Amino acid sequence: MNSKYWAYLFFACLLTQLAAIAFDWSGTRFITKPILMAILFVWFMQSSPKFLPLRNLVAAALLFSWAGDLFLLREDSGWFMAGLGSFLLAHGMYILFFMRLRRKQIPAAPWNIYWVAIAVLYAIALYVFLFPHVGNLKIPVGIYAVFITLMLIAAAHAVKRSRQPVAVFFTGGALLFVLSDSLLAINRFYRALPAGDAGVMLTYGIAQFAIIKGSLLYLAAENNSSAENRAVKK
Repeated sequence: MNSKYWAYLFFACLLTQLAAIAFDWSGTRFITKPILMAILFVWFMQSSPKFLPLRNLVAAALLFSWAGDLFLLREDSGWFMAGLGSFLLAHGMYILFFMRLRRKQIPAAPWNIYWVAIAVLYAIALYVFLFPHVGNLKIPVGIYAVFITLMLIAAAHAVKRSRQPVAVFFTGGALLFVLSDSLLAINRFYRALPAGDAGVMLTYGIAQFAIIKGSLLYLAAENNSSAENRAVKK
């Protein structure tokens, strides 16, 4: 299936999920939410070059995200912890992916100290703000905050700015992921935000789509480069 049709399918499902949130169609929410990551997974596996090992990290991130979505459909704290753990693993896979891309850049672009400082200060400020409200989840929430901050920093430094579309998809997707998790944390631990659930889902869906789109663009370029090198050697 052409990439644009996967995009249409994904955003149709995301809009259905948002409508289900707005109109409180609980049955529809339980169906459409897990389908979102399934669509991205099938699209990614079908469209990415089969022999590049880097694709396995992205595939694993999507599978852990899918499991996290399933766990977070439940409301109690035990399922929330399972969802938190699943997304922590997803971020771990994305961090490994982005750092491996960075190591392939010769020479790699220098770390942007302003990006790093802003990301770290934001994470600290949000954690300090939520600290009195998270109860006995202080340590798990703190660990998760570290992982998603590292994911944002890694995404912003994965490729050179000269690869503009890929860089925009990676950085924009990571920023939206941080925004989504921030809204989720405030919504759950501090107070319910107006249209909070819809905001979480919208930013999360676009974040994952952007990261996958950027990954496919990068892997396609990497595959073409490898093919050209093999042709030259012949």
